[in-house]
Amino acid sequence: MSGSDTTVLAISLQKGGVGKTTTAINLGAALAELGFRTLIIDLDPQGNASSGLGVNIPEDASTIAEVLRREETLDSIVEPTAEKNLFVAPAPKGQQLAEVEAQLVAEMFPQPRLKDAIDACREDWDYILMDCPPTLGRLTVNAFMAADAILAPVQCQYFALEGLRDLSEVVKQVRQALNPNLEISHYLLTMSESAKKLSQEVEAELRGAFGDKVFKNVIPYNVKLAEAPSMEMSVLKHASTSKGAKSYRAVAKELSNGRTPKAR
Repeated sequence: MSGSDTTVLAISLQKGGVGKTTTAINLGAALAELGFRTLIIDLDPQGNASSGLGVNIPEDASTIAEVLRREETLDSIVEPTAEKNLFVAPAPKGQQLAEVEAQLVAEMFPQPRLKDAIDACREDWDYILMDCPPTLGRLTVNAFMAADAILAPVQCQYFALEGLRDLSEVVKQVRQALNPNLEISHYLLTMSESAKKLSQEVEAELRGAFGDKVFKNVIPYNVKLAEAPSMEMSVLKHASTSKGAKSYRAVAKELSNGRTPKAR
């Protein structure tokens, strides 16, 4: 982790549907509830972290696309959510992020565009969570260049473990060439059905391989978690006493580990 008292985490795994956006929204909301000023950067072309928190921007508004093109600063595009201390750097509507990715691919060497943007306002935040796309392309590489570390949500299914192998390989490449301190610092088990043998086996395998890097708390399969984005709010606001809300609160406490929010 960086020596700064701001933590920048990329939430990533090369697979859709493992709970990346769900984790970005709800872990962000749980950290915000603890008093931490938290920014979610929506790097997924689908923009689900933005819409899932009710941030619906006008067509002509500046987004993370303009930041990556170095046309806007990060702090100039940040939008508040309805949840105290929680903010979003929104993704654009349509194909703009795909177009930005094509521009990034055209660069011979990846440029630290997102890192530079974050560094310019880093001290304004306690936590910055980047919701990465489900591919390991240049948008994700840009996030990895900016990150202190990676949080990998792992669905309790065997094919999610296969996605981890791909992620580990990309992390190795980024570490060698672009961000020597990058590591997968946290693994979060998601969509666990603890009574089922498969969930138990995946959890045992992950804990056996990565030990203390796996959060003690597990995110259960929970209907309220699935409902919350359509309500344009986190599960903490949608169903505060649900298992999903309680589990993300527990993970936030584990992640912050006794840390206190910066004085402002």
